[in-house]
Amino acid sequence: MENIPILLHGAVAGLILYQSAIVAPNIFRLLPLDNSSLLLRTVFPSFFLIILVLSLLSSLCSLLYSNWSSAVISGISASLSMVAYVLIPITNRSRDEGNHEQFNRLHLLSVAITLIILSLSILVALL
Repeated sequence: MENIPILLHGAVAGLILYQSAIVAPNIFRLLPLDNSSLLLRTVFPSFFLIILVLSLLSSLCSLLYSNWSSAVISGISASLSMVAYVLIPITNRSRDEGNHEQFNRLHLLSVAITLIILSLSILVALL
């Protein structure tokens, strides 16, 4: 039972890698830009909500077993996924309004947040 946080963060890491390496590239490759954009606008909110739920469950399990470092890392992952989730409509609005500079900055921030969550998920396994 004490390994549940590791399993949950393994699921987070797997989800991030699957979404980044398989789902998003294939959507862009196979669908016209308007359709791919619409599909990804549906997928990404769920993506960050799933990461949030898995991270919160990991944090709770870590707290139950007094694994403070894992609980903190899981809490940070949950917080970052909430930030990324909140950024989604702002990022979409920037793209819709043709504000490419703001879109690029927000998209880069979202990618950076995702990479940090991935790194933190891997770190949990190493603790």
